[in-house]
Amino acid sequence: MAAVSPQPRAYTPGYLPNGAPPHQSGPAPGAVPLLPNQGRVIQTGPVRVLCIADVRGNLRSLNELAKAARADYIIHTGDFGFYDDTSLERIAEKTLKHVAQYSPLISEQTKKAIAQGGPGPVKSRFPASELPLSELPQLLSGELKLDVPVYTVWGACEDVRVLEKFRSKEYKVPNLYIIDEAQSMLLEVGGVKLRLLGLGGAVVMHKLFDNGEGRTTIAGGQGTMWTTLLQMGELVDTANRVYDPTETRIFITHASPAREGILNQLSVTLKADFSISAGLHFRYGSSYNEFSVNPTLDHYRGKLAASKASFNDVWETVKAEVEPAIQQVEAQQTLLKNALAVVEKMPSTAAGGNPFGGAATGQSAAALGQVDESAFKNMWNFNLADAAFGWLVLEIQDGRIGTEMRAQGFNFSHRGARQQPSTQQASAPASAPSQAAQTAAPSAPASQQRSTPVPAASPAPRQASSTPAPAQPKPATPAPAPSASPAPKEEKPAPAPAPAPAPAANGSAANDASAPPPSRTPAENIIGLFIMNAQTDDQIRDLFADEDKSKIVKIEKWGQNKVAHFKTAEERDAALEKIADEFKNRAPGQEDRSKPLVKVFSPPGRQFSRAGGAAWGSGRGGREGGNAQSGYRSAGGGGASDSEGAGRRGGRGGRGGRGGDRGGRGRGPRSGGGKGEGAGAGASEA
Repeated sequence: MAAVSPQPRAYTPGYLPNGAPPHQSGPAPGAVPLLPNQGRVIQTGPVRVLCIADVRGNLRSLNELAKAARADYIIHTGDFGFYDDTSLERIAEKTLKHVAQYSPLISEQTKKAIAQGGPGPVKSRFPASELPLSELPQLLSGELKLDVPVYTVWGACEDVRVLEKFRSKEYKVPNLYIIDEAQSMLLEVGGVKLRLLGLGGAVVMHKLFDNGEGRTTIAGGQGTMWTTLLQMGELVDTANRVYDPTETRIFITHASPAREGILNQLSVTLKADFSISAGLHFRYGSSYNEFSVNPTLDHYRGKLAASKASFNDVWETVKAEVEPAIQQVEAQQTLLKNALAVVEKMPSTAAGGNPFGGAATGQSAAALGQVDESAFKNMWNFNLADAAFGWLVLEIQDGRIGTEMRAQGFNFSHRGARQQPSTQQASAPASAPSQAAQTAAPSAPASQQRSTPVPAASPAPRQASSTPAPAQPKPATPAPAPSASPAPKEEKPAPAPAPAPAPAANGSAANDASAPPPSRTPAENIIGLFIMNAQTDDQIRDLFADEDKSKIVKIEKWGQNKVAHFKTAEERDAALEKIADEFKNRAPGQEDRSKPLVKVFSPPGRQFSRAGGAAWGSGRGGREGGNAQSGYRSAGGGGASDSEGAGRRGGRGGRGGRGGDRGGRGRGPRSGGGKGEGAGAGASEA
């Protein structure tokens, strides 16, 4: 048996079972009481901030995503689902169809029934129980709770009445914080002070001065919301009041600063270190700074100058009404000045000298606009995929902000699951389908050649000499299962062969349920109306008068758009005459492409005039002359700059020169195309 040590011990309490009373009362010898600040729980390890977009009312997914990403906080960038039990009666029919189409809460059977159309509006054909817009009522009642703090802005599809109730504190949800122009948030995590600045709603130039149905400073109506210029001015005021150089600033928006130059300039004014946005609905998130995506500074200045010119068009139109309206309200005058100062600092031309160290020789800094070097190279932008497809995590530890991006991505399984040709097809020359695909419809626009299957057209004379008989094409590739499921099994080929589809761009065609049919009517045989920006056949039929709906032979997919067929040109022209003017012409300064546009169909490859209709390009600034320069002129005015060369802005039509005379968009009498529908070749509007 070991001997007990004879050395004395200062304190020997002995071994006591848990919860047993001590041998003596009072603290143990040498114990020191805790100070108040020593009783805190200190979190070790990184703090994870989950950034997601577009949960679309599926608020239970916030808790699921937080668990999957091991997140301590959530930042959400809009289309949150701010709809309550009364929102359905206020939402517009068009907005309801859009929300229902993408809602994760509405059953697939109901979605198909809505897409197929029927008599009467959607709200009269389905009970409210089959059209759940959001799980926000469960949050408000306490049935559903948020596990982690959620910081969000509102998106484009929200109810302005609900947001006003949150702002007035009538609605309160634990762990839900709405960031807007009047309220910012500060997170002190991982040795970093994160200042969250937010701006919600869509950015639509011609609505910047429209408050809609909003009773306060929030703008919106009929289930949609947008940003106003006064909100931008108030955000600048809020950011200046809370400015602290030790903070890291994150600018949270629904619209993307990459596509909206005015938001890009606003982020510079706010001195933001990061911008987090959504609104593009990609399958992958993107991470970039302006230096990485702009080949030259002229290119970057051109993007800002384009946005400034678009804003000035609207401002000059409404200036005479806006200034008297706010003359009596000094606070609104200040906010307007703040916002106009943001636009004023933007370049008015793509040309410029040294943007980081003063103006070029003989030109003032005000004329060229300023480009912030630190923002150009250091401000990082994140555009998120929808919450159903991916997320971004900011991992913060010891003053360092790391990133982790995850995306479900595109489904490419269809490329390895092609059908085997039948015995009869095997005897046909293997190269015939590919040759037909190369030569069919040579005059079709490039956008159609990439995204639509080639029609079964007769071979060219060159082919006729090499192939004695037309070959039977291979059967079409089967549509793959959703990307979350395993690769689909091969199916037996159908008895009647169909043309093989063109290769899908980035795998997207395989996931597109609205892909065009394998064959379509040859362009030269079509008597019809070309309709852009229409999502469903039901939406197209709603454009026509009741007596003309029965005269529509069929509605056919054409590229990213559709064509309504008629038996005779007389029936077609009569139907076009009865369509409302708002669907036949674009108003000056119109930037919203959600509204359908109807023109007389003409085969691709022809030149289209305004008188003959079928002007497929948006045509901001005409190109009838054939030599009008798009983009913005470089120094000296002799042609386009190296980054905004002629013909590189075809998707939005030419804007004319932005040199001293402002090209085709001067304030005097308009000539040529002006701001009307230009003579764009090809369906550039998708």
